[in-house]
Amino acid sequence: MAKVKEIHVECTYLKSLPNYENVKVGASATLIIEEGDKINQIYDKAWDMVGAEIASQLAQFGGKK
Repeated sequence: MAKVKEIHVECTYLKSLPNYENVKVGASATLIIEEGDKINQIYDKAWDMVGAEIASQLAQFGGKK
């Protein structure tokens, strides 16, 4: 049976700005699976990391952090 060696998650978000322009922000993370890791917990960690980075980028354009 094949083993999962790494997990990659990626997210992009398109935000409309008040001046009728748009900004597209994005973030991704690749995490290596180690012996004894639970895959669902690694996915959760990866999405938390990516979500926090997207929020940080949006805050620079007046979005909520």
